[in-house]
Amino acid sequence: MKRVYFFLGKGGVGKTTSAASLALNLARKGFSVFWASIDPAHNLWDVLGMEWGSGVRRVEGELWAQEVDLESYIRRFLADTTRRMKELYRHLQILNLEGMLDVLRYSPGMEESAVLFALRDLMETHRDKDYLVIDTPPTGLTLRIFSLPFSILLWIDQLKKWREKILERRSIVRTIKGKEALGEGVAQDREGDKVYRELERQEEQARYMAGLLQDGRRVANVLVMNQDRLSFKESCRIRSFLERVAIPLRLILLNKFGLVEGGEVVDEAKVVEAFSPLPVRTLPFVRGDLEREDLVSLGKGWVEELM
Repeated sequence: MKRVYFFLGKGGVGKTTSAASLALNLARKGFSVFWASIDPAHNLWDVLGMEWGSGVRRVEGELWAQEVDLESYIRRFLADTTRRMKELYRHLQILNLEGMLDVLRYSPGMEESAVLFALRDLMETHRDKDYLVIDTPPTGLTLRIFSLPFSILLWIDQLKKWREKILERRSIVRTIKGKEALGEGVAQDREGDKVYRELERQEEQARYMAGLLQDGRRVANVLVMNQDRLSFKESCRIRSFLERVAIPLRLILLNKFGLVEGGEVVDEAKVVEAFSPLPVRTLPFVRGDLEREDLVSLGKGWVEELM
């Protein structure tokens, strides 16, 4: 895989249209491309003028697309999490672990974790493609997804320290009272501790995603915005967040240029100044439904910058 492209921005600014333009242009240059929407409010097929369909479908040439079923990934993520926790804490079944796990679906961060799980799966499944193009949800959910690997790493660092203290105390108990004191199957070191090994597994996955998001050679983030004041301010917040977690932006697309009128207009010069030194490219507002050739034309002047 040469690169993954994420299209970020406020809801309704034209992320899907811009992603479609890039995906079609790449495919017409002879590359194999997988384009996925992880936005719960899917309109990928509508933009392409295709009837709705589930699963991965060929658009044209070597361009494949999918509206990702996030609910399915949430169910898979929950099933996998439940299975692992049951294996780790078999000795706690008396505490009604089954009932405790039932509430996981409604726990904070579960949706973000499932989407991150979906992204890892998509990248692994379609690693044979030259390019992946990802159409993301509106700002709030996307930034929580992007911040999750870094939050996980902070939590796991502390959890590993606490687990090491537990293992150290177990070792002391064993030294004082004998090897039978802790009971059968209770680990006293990292190598034999299933919980510690699970923390290491989670840490490895989070470190991979964090490293990927921060790697400007493998990932290119495109921020799509309009000329209205709210879109501009939200886009500034997105950039500020990405800078804090060292995730690089590659390009700003000022979409539907010329649509907004009156006092709400943020002119191109102000956008260029606010996002300097990043390149800003304008995409004209096109009235009516966009045909596929219109989508291809929208990529002229900026697609080459991303390759």
